Formats: sequence, structure tokens, C-alpha cells
Amino acid sequence: MIAFLGFIRTNRCYSCMSSGYEPLFREGYFSKYFFEPKNFTDQCDHPMNPHRVGFVPCRTICLTLIQDLIVMGRSTGKRLTMRGCSTSMNRFGFMNRTMQIFDRYDMCREVKMSDLFNYDTDSQLVTVCSCLGDKCNGILNLSSIREVSYLSIFISFLFLKFI
Repeated sequence: MIAFLGFIRTNRCYSCMSSGYEPLFREGYFSKYFFEPKNFTDQCDHPMNPHRVGFVPCRTICLTLIQDLIVMGRSTGKRLTMRGCSTSMNRFGFMNRTMQIFDRYDMCREVKMSDLFNYDTDSQLVTVCSCLGDKCNGILNLSSIREVSYLSIFISFLFLKFI
């Protein structure tokens, strides 16, 4: 009975990055800021193909970060994806005030990188999806991103209307 009470459930999160990130790791730039994932593979991209994608144990939330690949100030139309456990992706951690939003609900939101990471970075938007559950970051409903954006605009409009 005591062993049962001492049991803490540990979920697993997929741990991968788009293959486009691999050269940045090998050159040493990304490894200053991020822990290396289990896999660099295009199977990490949306929609994810979980076949042969590694995972890590996680006692917190799983995250999926999606950013547009921008070259010379223009979006290429390609998106790069990172998936992992919130406590083992980023060497410097995430901004507490931003992560408090994601800790409470399974959700997707667009966030400025400067509001997400604990180091100097630009204000490019990144889509952050959070979830709590075993390998839950392998499933991503991009329509929820649009719904959150529309809801944010609607709430902002209502707020401005009554000020």
C-alpha cells in the first residue's frame, strides 16, 4: 500500500525536432539554448508520424512549438517543429508568466519568442501547444490555433468597445 501511495505518474512526451534544426545543432548554435531531442526528423512536422520518433519521461506538460521558416525577412511557407517535455527542451527554461497560461489547459496559442524564452531573442511569433497526457504532443489540432486567434480578436474587440 505504501508503494502505491508513493507512485507518481510520469507521462511520456515525444522528443523531436524538424530535420531543418539539425545543422544548427551540429554547428553549435542551437545547442547553446536547447537540449538535443531524441530525433531530428521530418516525421516531427505536422501532421506528425510517430513511427520511430523517440520520447522522454515527463512529470510536467508536453509542448509542441511550431515556427515559420523565415529567410531574408520573408516566410518560406515551411514550418519547423519542436516537440518535447517542458522541463527538458530549453536549457534556460521558459518565462514563468507565459508558461502559467499553458500549464492549466491543453491549448495552442501564438506567442512572441521574446515572451516565451528566458534569453534575448526576437519577437517572431511561434505557435505553442501544450498538453498533459501520455504522448499527447503527437496530436495537434491546428484548427484550435485559428479558434484561439479568432477568440482573442473577439475578446479584444469587446474589451475596446466597452472602454
